[in-house]
Amino acid sequence: MKGIKILIVLVIIILINIALTGFLEISVKRPVIYYEYLLLPTLLLLINRHWLRVSIFLGLILLDLAFNLSHLYYFDLFNYLQKLPSLFISKFSISFWLIAIIGLTAVILFCNFLIQFFEKQFASRDKNWLRNSLLITVSIFAIIYFVDTLNGSTVFGHDNEKRLIRNIRIVEKKQLNIGKSLLKDIYYDYQLFNLGRKQVHEIPDFKNLNNDSSFAYQFFYNSKGEKEVLIILESWGLLKNQALRQEQIAPFFNFDSNRYQIKFDSSYFDGATVQAESRELLNKEGEAYFSVINQNKCDIKGLIQKKNEEQYTTIAVQSFPGSYSLGTKFIALIGFQKFKEYTYFHDTLGMKNNHNNHYISVNDEQVFSYVFNNLSKNKKSFTYCLTINTHLPFSLSRRETADPNFLTFQQKYSSLFPSIQTLERYYRMKQELNSLAQLIKNSEADRILIIGDHAPPFIFKEERKLYIPSLVPALFISRK
Repeated sequence: MKGIKILIVLVIIILINIALTGFLEISVKRPVIYYEYLLLPTLLLLINRHWLRVSIFLGLILLDLAFNLSHLYYFDLFNYLQKLPSLFISKFSISFWLIAIIGLTAVILFCNFLIQFFEKQFASRDKNWLRNSLLITVSIFAIIYFVDTLNGSTVFGHDNEKRLIRNIRIVEKKQLNIGKSLLKDIYYDYQLFNLGRKQVHEIPDFKNLNNDSSFAYQFFYNSKGEKEVLIILESWGLLKNQALRQEQIAPFFNFDSNRYQIKFDSSYFDGATVQAESRELLNKEGEAYFSVINQNKCDIKGLIQKKNEEQYTTIAVQSFPGSYSLGTKFIALIGFQKFKEYTYFHDTLGMKNNHNNHYISVNDEQVFSYVFNNLSKNKKSFTYCLTINTHLPFSLSRRETADPNFLTFQQKYSSLFPSIQTLERYYRMKQELNSLAQLIKNSEADRILIIGDHAPPFIFKEERKLYIPSLVPALFISRK
C-alpha cells in the first residue's frame, strides 16, 4: 500500500516535469524529467516541517524554470541571475506585474497543496516506508536512465548512428533525452560563469565559422577609413527563407555600385547581446564582457584601444540607458572616449520614447540619424551603435499596426510567419534596415558593418525555425 502511494506521488512529479517542458512546444533543451525530481519523495520523508518541505519543492521548480529561461535567452544561469535586477529598470505594464504576482502565488499554492497531499499519504509510517520509497525511486530512475541510454543521450553522447530508439521527444539533433541531471547542468553553467572571473587575456579568442576572428576585427582592426561605423542590431537573426532575407536587405543592394561595395555574409554567434559585444569589440568569447566588469580593466589591446592609438575619436551610442548590464562601465573600460545613451537622447535632445518592448529607450532610427549626421564633426572617427527596439518581448503599437504600409505588408506576407509577433518583428527590423540604408547613402561614412548579436529568442519552436541556428547576418558596406 505504501508503495502505491509513493508511486502516485512520483507519477504526479513526472507529470509536473512534462508540464514544465511546455508540452514540447517551447524551444528549450529541457528533458522530460530531471533526475532530482525523483529524489523528492525520499528527501521529503526525511524532513518533518511542512513549510520546509514546501520551500524545497518550490525552490526546485523555480530553479528549474530559471535555468531553462536563462538558456532560452542564451545566458548561463548565474549571469542571467546577475542581469535580473536590470528588469526593474525596465518599464513593464501593470498587467504584466499582476500576471507575474498571480502566477507566482498560484505556483506557491500549488506546491503547498501537493505537499499537503504528500503528507496525508504518509501520515502513518511503518518500518518499510524508507525501503519502499527508495526502491520505487531507484526503479523509476533506472528505467528512465536505461531508455535514455538506448536513445543515445546519456551514455553514448550525441552520435546519431548509435541511437537505438529515435524521436522519443523531439526531432532536433542533440535534444533527444528523456532525463538528465539539473545539478550537473547548473555546475557546467557555474564553470562557464567562472570564466568571467579570469583576466581578459585568459579568455579564449572568438572563433568564427572558418576559425578566423570576428567580422568587426576583420573589417576594422587594420583598416584606414576615416569615418567608420559598427552597428549591432538587436536580435537580427539569419532567416532561412531566402526571399524574406533578400526583401529585408534589398535597400542596400540598390546602392550605386560605382560608389559602394556591398557584401552580405553570416557569422557564428554564441550567447546573448553582451557576448556579441565581446565578440565584435574584443574578439573574445562571451565571458570577456564579465571579465572586464569584474577585473575593472581590459588588459588586451581591443579594437577600440587600437583605434584610439591611431588617433580616431571613438564614440559609443545606444538608445537605452547605460545602466543595463553595467554597459556604461564596460564601454569606459574598453576605451571609448565618448558615450551617448538614453539620458542624452531623451533628456537633452528631447527624443520621444519607443514602446515596442518593456525597455526604456528612444527610437533606434533617431540614434542612427545622430550617428550619421555627426560624422563630419571629427576628422577620423569610429562609432559603435547598439540597438534595442527589436528586443523581445516585442509588439508594434496600435498606431503602427494601423499604418497602411503595415496592413499591406501583413496581407502579402502573413502566410510566411507562424505568429503575429514574428511578422511584426520582421517588419520592424525591415524598417530599421531601410532607415540605415537611406542614411548611409547620404552620409560621409566610408566603412560600415551592420551585424546581428543573436537570433531572436522566441519561446516557441515554430517561431525559432524561421532562423538558421547559431548564425547571424552581416552587411559590409565600403565606399569606393
